[in-house]
Amino acid sequence: MASLLHRSPQSTCEFRFYEELGDFLAPARRKRSFLHAFDGTPSVKDRIESLGVPHTEVDLILVDGEPVPFSHRLTGGERVAVYPMFERFELGEANRLRPAPLREPRFVLDVHLGRLASYLRLLGFDTLYRNDYEDDELERISRAQHRILLSRDTGLLKRSAVTHGAFLHATDPRRQLREVLDRFQLDSRVAPFTRCARCNGKVEALDMMSMAQPPDEHDPDRDHPDERDPPPGEPERRDPDPGEPERRDPRRTPPTGDPDSPPDIRDPTPPKPEKQGRNDVPANVLSGHGATLSRCGDCGQIYWPGSHLARLRQRLAEVGVSI
Repeated sequence: MASLLHRSPQSTCEFRFYEELGDFLAPARRKRSFLHAFDGTPSVKDRIESLGVPHTEVDLILVDGEPVPFSHRLTGGERVAVYPMFERFELGEANRLRPAPLREPRFVLDVHLGRLASYLRLLGFDTLYRNDYEDDELERISRAQHRILLSRDTGLLKRSAVTHGAFLHATDPRRQLREVLDRFQLDSRVAPFTRCARCNGKVEALDMMSMAQPPDEHDPDRDHPDERDPPPGEPERRDPDPGEPERRDPRRTPPTGDPDSPPDIRDPTPPKPEKQGRNDVPANVLSGHGATLSRCGDCGQIYWPGSHLARLRQRLAEVGVSI
């Protein structure tokens, strides 16, 4: 009883989250202002993330109409407006909360985004992915290698060490690709078929005198990394509601012994193949595509424009991506 009598009363602030930031909130708090109670004088970043919104998704905070940094302390009675990344409105540099964009956009992806990894590599973006990355390793890679961390795990993106990251709202891999291109304004940087969809190595035109292995088609939908998205019929992983403890998918053990698993999943550093002669290429491929064969310099995979290309272009065109 004595502790209750001496406990300091809670303070309250009025919060309003705009646009897609509402997706992180409980339904009753979306597209409207609401009161939020707290103890002491916490930072505005602490209160925003306690409501379920990762700091990586916030680009502007106004407290009583004035822009403030994440470290701004709340005392009670303020009105806090929180805005997401702006695509069509240029903010003054003094107002921005996000660090400066990386000079070269490079990515590292959470274990649930294997198909997206293949698509990003297909478009020429440097993308690290393995289906056994732990959270600590993802955080370390993102920070040490200056890579943008892509994830659908809000708890991972709330880590203070993550400076460049993005939550993906879409669940379909093609729509996730469109979301990444829009958020980081990457359409002008697309360079199709310059990276290996399997291992992320650089792909270059093939010297026909140094053939290594039979060619293969470049199609993420046909042969993609063993990702951790739920199969049809299995409930999709749900991000926790605000106030609910964060939970990570316990199924961390990657599959073993799968002969169809891509080289970067079986072995992150596959050996370079032995170079062989052009006679190893099937005659029909050599005669029809000899001038357009290319090979990954890391894993040795050979690519050629097969019959799948028209279907792939059509699938990507449905989300506004041209290759």
